[in-house]
Amino acid sequence: MIPQHVLVGGVIIVLCAVLLARERWFLETTSKGQRLIRWFGGDLALWVLRGLILSAIAFGALLAAGIIRPIQW
Repeated sequence: MIPQHVLVGGVIIVLCAVLLARERWFLETTSKGQRLIRWFGGDLALWVLRGLILSAIAFGALLAAGIIRPIQW
């Protein structure tokens, strides 16, 4: 059985990779994407979104590797 933190980290990575492939769609059709465009402008909003997605991918990888440990209750 896969440990829970590996599963959650893997899901985060996969979802972020899908979002990275659909970044223009996200910016154009969602309210959060449109807010990013209002705050940063079109080109800069794309780079800000990419930075956020890559940060989330790094977080997912660190979580799956066991470097970041979730709180155990």
